[in-house]
Amino acid sequence: MNPKNFARPKYWNKGVRELSASDPILAKIIQKNKEIKLYSHQNPFLTLLRAIVSQQISSLAAKKLSAKILFLISLENSASTGNLQDNSYETVFLASKSSFKRLGLSQAKYSCITEVATSLKNNKQYWQKINSFSDDEILSELMLIKGIGKWTGQMFLIFNLLRPNVLPETDLGLLKSIIKNYSLNDYVSVKEQLPILKKKWDPWNSIAAWYLWCDIDPVPFVY
Repeated sequence: MNPKNFARPKYWNKGVRELSASDPILAKIIQKNKEIKLYSHQNPFLTLLRAIVSQQISSLAAKKLSAKILFLISLENSASTGNLQDNSYETVFLASKSSFKRLGLSQAKYSCITEVATSLKNNKQYWQKINSFSDDEILSELMLIKGIGKWTGQMFLIFNLLRPNVLPETDLGLLKSIIKNYSLNDYVSVKEQLPILKKKWDPWNSIAAWYLWCDIDPVPFVY
């Protein structure tokens, strides 16, 4: 991946200032983790692959499996005879997708990633103009793909499109961090507080989620 392709949200500093002013607890978390900032590698397939792989497994397991898949894609790309029309991740995956089953990818996730790769290859016009759509419109479109639910779509909004106001309410890492930092007792109590916190953090819920993740994982997973 070329670091020159990385993008950082232009709204970040403004959002951090406003969140720090409105929420003293979050202000302390931000101060402790202020050097760790969100970025996007601007590769839709990579983001969705990592998010799909991460479904219902631990963050550590997801990191390891994603790394194996991406390493194999790189090997397959290097070994290509040049017959591929392009060397994008999705094209390489589709050309050699049977190889990926051996890495421990479930059939459901394998099928979902295949459908994502096919969409990126065949519906380029949609993906090129995706930034013109609202969060809800993008979620609705992504969730038409079997295996992509709201959480996976939200990871795409946060990590690929850098949308500023997304709160993944079902993310266990996020809920765990909120319980820890806001002195709550359990997941029931945190879910009762989520509407209040979401309103307090508006319009910067993505920044709040990022720093809450950073507080429980010194190397947060970038999708």
